[in-house]
Amino acid sequence: MAGDDLTCEIVARALSAAGVGRIRLVRRSGATAGVAADAGVAVGALPPAIAAALAASNPDVHLEIRAWPAGQPADAGAAWLDAVTGAAVVVRSGFDDDSMLRAAVRLAIPVIVTRGRDESVEVVSFRRHGPCPHAPLDVPEQTALPPEDGPGAVIAGNIAAAEALMLIARATTGEARARHISLPMTGVGDHVVRATDIPWTPECFACGGSGSEMSFS
Repeated sequence: MAGDDLTCEIVARALSAAGVGRIRLVRRSGATAGVAADAGVAVGALPPAIAAALAASNPDVHLEIRAWPAGQPADAGAAWLDAVTGAAVVVRSGFDDDSMLRAAVRLAIPVIVTRGRDESVEVVSFRRHGPCPHAPLDVPEQTALPPEDGPGAVIAGNIAAAEALMLIARATTGEARARHISLPMTGVGDHVVRATDIPWTPECFACGGSGSEMSFS
């Protein structure tokens, strides 16, 4: 789970309550690189209310807390590769671009990226890709519109958690490599509800992929 906003809290609570036994939290705040709990929650790594809620929903959950990869693109890329290694699925709040997605592509780990805002909820699930050893890790950070801690964040977190559980249980159907879910929160304007399967192939040309990706701002 990458991020430390309300959406991330909702995802962590839902996965914990569903019985997921190990959750790795990569956080911009409240974490020290390399700090992990042998059992339960690392003291001081999470806000007390969140730590208590996770422990209450699943006393046996093992939480690993890591600091957000930072520094030069090459250093951050290597840190992201280390951060996602061993994961069954990665969930991230926000469409900021950096090395995280490419690190997951290298290891063929499914990724769910979500963003909850007052006007809309967006969820993109990259279900099948890689492994691709050529995926670049030295990706400069690019900032997109941030998530907002309102009703959209709660909905985005629950949708992302449901998709994560489907991927963990291998319950997804169809051949689509990715799925995009868009949900308006205002009920007005040009934004429409849609759920679209995407033949997304992020592998590089050396791997025979189309090289096409989705981008958000």
